[in-house]
Parts: sequence; structure tokens; C-alpha cells
Amino acid sequence: MNIRESISLAFSSLRTNKMRSFLTLLGIIVGISSVIAILTLGHALKMQTTQSIVSSGANDLMVQVTERPKEGEEDTSTSNDPYAAMYGGGGAAPDEASKLDVDDIQRIKDAMGDKISGVPVGSAYGGMGVTLYNGERSQSASVSPVNLDFLELEKVNITYGRTMTQTDIDHRRPVILISESQMLSLFDSPEDAIGGEVELDAQGSSSSAVVVGVFAPNTSGGLLLSSTDDITYTPYTNSGALGYKEESWASLTVRPAEGQDLVQVKSQLQAVLTGMYRSNENFHAEIQDFQASTDAFNQVLDGISAAISAIAGISLLVGGIGVMNIMLVTVTERTREIGVRKALGATRGAIRLQFVIEAMIVCLVGGVIGVLLGGALGMFGSTFFSEMTFPPLSAVLLALGFSLGIGLFFGYYPANKAAKLDPIDALRHE
Repeated sequence: MNIRESISLAFSSLRTNKMRSFLTLLGIIVGISSVIAILTLGHALKMQTTQSIVSSGANDLMVQVTERPKEGEEDTSTSNDPYAAMYGGGGAAPDEASKLDVDDIQRIKDAMGDKISGVPVGSAYGGMGVTLYNGERSQSASVSPVNLDFLELEKVNITYGRTMTQTDIDHRRPVILISESQMLSLFDSPEDAIGGEVELDAQGSSSSAVVVGVFAPNTSGGLLLSSTDDITYTPYTNSGALGYKEESWASLTVRPAEGQDLVQVKSQLQAVLTGMYRSNENFHAEIQDFQASTDAFNQVLDGISAAISAIAGISLLVGGIGVMNIMLVTVTERTREIGVRKALGATRGAIRLQFVIEAMIVCLVGGVIGVLLGGALGMFGSTFFSEMTFPPLSAVLLALGFSLGIGLFFGYYPANKAAKLDPIDALRHE
């Protein structure tokens, strides 16, 4: 009997004992479907969280103006620590002439062209704490002086009124964008909000601003549950009204265009910055990125999915024990058949192969059904995260391969028992 005949006989056995076959398959189906569903949901969560990380600026390149190391001194720059760059890094603080200004931003954009999406000024989840007054009501908020690149890249969705314009920035207009929750706290309706005047009280400095737009909150998905409900945006040229000037920066972020190679963009941008600071003897500009942190975060998510899948995969062992039990029953039921085959010249290896293949086919059928069921459950569940996500191909192949391995492992003992039967005793079996 060759392998093809063994496979045909295995399917015939499944069709002959439908209920018993179903109960045998059930453990494998539950185990495989659980693993596939968990990996699909984990993949969907990872995709959405990664998108949220990218949209929040994790792929941005941080340009930091730092003091040039003196000859013979160790470099104290923050080139290997992007988080240190966010908080000023080490060394002396750059003077105003060494900081990056609007003209420098334009030079970077002109030199980089379509390699970058923009140079955002501002912060999506932080800013100066203020209290908004409209004469009757008050609301705590954080005000972020921003430019147009920031509003575009952060996808600030205006629901009422208009967005900020370059004219607002150039003419230092005291305009402000508020969130929908702030609008509901301060005004009776969107019509009252647009064109309404609010007072901004920040660290003892008070100024007025006109509401020109209301934006919908941008709540990050996945594991990033940040919200922009308490943020307001104003032109960075209006920051002087809040008690501090924000028209030159010791650090800026540059966002690479989608699909661009981060290493190449970083290298080209560094060349541009080197040229800009060639004549500056005291300070230079360096670039940091968060790629290592992003990779580490993705590894954590993968590890969590793998750990949960391993726990769910324990049910596969239970299913494998069920397969072994049924195969032992099958060997007992077909003892005379085994005796006849041996009497006709079948070798132990042929008998063993027949029953091993039958056990593997049982597990493979259960694995296929489990993949389909688990994939459907995972795809349905992924719609609650963002959009429907298909099961990862690697997970499907791994699940099917593991189910075959379960069949081989738990089917070998019954198959070996069948192979060792004495043909005379087998023929006498009733």
C-alpha cells in the first residue's frame, strides 16, 4: 500500500465514523482556531498601534542643535539618545543665532524635496497649560503654537469653521483652534463658538484669541490611548502673546515621506544640516531617530501574542491525546485487517506508515477547519480595532505544520503497536 492509498483509506475512515471523527477533530479544531484567532487579533492590534506610533511621530527624525565637542574632549551629544534630545540633551544651550528658524526650515524643505512630508512645529500631546475664558465659563487646556505642517501631518480634522492659514501665521493673528469638548464647555453651539473670543491665561500672562475652527478629537488606537481633547492650537508666531517667544528652536522634527528609506533620508538630511552649520564654530546639528524604540515595542507585542498563543496551544495537546486514544481504538477494531495484510506480505513499516498517515490526516483536517474558523473569528474581531485584518500567512503555515506534527507524535505509538502485532494472533482476533 503506497502513500496515496493510505491517504484515501484515512479519508474513508473519517467518512465511515462521522460522529467519532468529529469528536476526535474537535480538540484539534478548538486549539488551532484559538491560536489563529489570537494571532490575527494580535496582528491587527500591532498594525493599528504601529500606525498610531507612526502618526504620532515615532518615525520622525529629531534634529538637535548641540555644542560641538572641543578638541580632545568626549562628545556629549545625544546622537544615541533621542529622548535626551527631546529634553535638551547635554552641553551648552545654543544661542539664538545658532538655533533653527523659519528660514532654516524652508532651506531643509527645499533641499529634501519629496523625500520628506514636512517639518512640523508643535506638539500633538503637550503644550503650555492655560485656562480658557469666554466671559462666563472657563476650561483648562494646553495651548500648542504650531505651523501648517503640523496641522496637516497630525491630521487635525476641522468640523466647524476653518483651519489655520499661512496668512494667520505671517500676520501673527491671535486665532485659535479648539476641540469639540472645549466648544461644548465654553459655548452653547458651534455658531456661537466660531468667531467667539476667549481669554488665554498662562503663567500670569493673559491674551485674547478668536476661535476660527473646531476640530474633532484624534484618539489613538491600539495600545496608545492618547487624546487631543484638552489641546488648543494657535500660530507659533502668536506665542509671544503667551509670554514666551517660539520662532526659533534648538530642536525640530522632520517627517520622512511615506515609503522613503529612513536611512537614506537621514543621511541626506545630515548632509544638508552639515552644510548649514559649516561656518558655525560652536554648534552643529545632529539627527536622532526612534527606530530602535519602535522595533523594541513591536517585539514586545509579538512576544505577548506568542505567549498567549502558546497558552491557547495547550488545548492542542488535549486534542492530540484524543487522537491517540481514537487511533488505539481503530487499531483494535482493525486487528483482523492488519493480520490479513501481514499474511499477504505487508511489512511492519507499511503498517506503521498507514496508521501514522491516518493520524496525520485526521489532525490536518482538524487544522484546516480550525484555521478557517479561527481566521473568521479573528477577522471579525479585528474590525473592532480598525479594519478587517487577514490571518498572518506565517501563522497559518505554522498552525497547519504543528497540527501535522501533533498527528505524527500522537499517532506513532498506536501505529507502532499495530506494526508489532503478530499476524497469527491478529487473524484469530474476534
